[in-house]
Amino acid sequence: MKRLHKLKLVFLFAWVAGFMVCWNAHPVSGKDLDFAVIQPGQPGNPVQAQPVMDAMALYVQKKLGNTVSVKGHYFNKPEDALQFMEKTPPAWGIVRIGFYSDEAQHFGMVPIASTLPEGSSTERWRLVTQKSGPDNWRGLKGEVFGNMLFEQSAAACLLFGEPVHKLPFQLKGTYRPLRSLRQVAAGKAAGAVLDIAQYKAVKPLDIFDKIKIIHTSRELPSDPVVWFGKPDQWTDSLSGILMGMNKDPDAASLLRMLQTEGFGPANKDLSSFKRGKADEICF
Repeated sequence: MKRLHKLKLVFLFAWVAGFMVCWNAHPVSGKDLDFAVIQPGQPGNPVQAQPVMDAMALYVQKKLGNTVSVKGHYFNKPEDALQFMEKTPPAWGIVRIGFYSDEAQHFGMVPIASTLPEGSSTERWRLVTQKSGPDNWRGLKGEVFGNMLFEQSAAACLLFGEPVHKLPFQLKGTYRPLRSLRQVAAGKAAGAVLDIAQYKAVKPLDIFDKIKIIHTSRELPSDPVVWFGKPDQWTDSLSGILMGMNKDPDAASLLRMLQTEGFGPANKDLSSFKRGKADEICF
């Protein structure tokens, strides 16, 4: 896996370098369309992810022309993302659904497109525990892990429809979901939450026979693409570019790096997933 990861990075560096040589002949100015990819719980760090952000920025900039400038930023820690957003808010971003739920009102997020992990704009989260564990989540005690659980209050509402303080267990964010799953199978953790991609990846493995699903969330929107603040003349152009990427052969490797099969129209139900900061209520 490490060799495969290195090969991907070598390919991406070469792709970005070639793109930059071509693009540097056309300096840009004017409108800033900087973006942030905010994915709490994803592995790696901003330095490792920056080549992907640069590639995405160059792709968008090439499509929009030299009247705009684009720079990408990546965050997998909520506190770093919030600090950045308060100081230098970008024009748009791709954000985790939990981050959207907690912060959409504060930062004026307007959905303009949806990601398509596994080809769908919706997904469901699954709570698993070991085979000998309780059959109902209300009987679970201890710690439950998942890489989508860093926004604990939002995650509790998204997964259970209950405020976090009413849960009989503690939600814990993790950057190593597979390790957490092994701990569940061994009885060293109460449970783990899997998104659709993780569920499909784990289902063929031997470890799947050692766990069981005790709760599935309602249908949830996939991570949205959002505009920060009032949309302007660039918003429709940007969403059109994103939604055309899955038909563009030049974007295929970039989409794989972004872990989405493309981008679709904004989910019309997203506004119902906004929540305030009061833990007593969900949506």
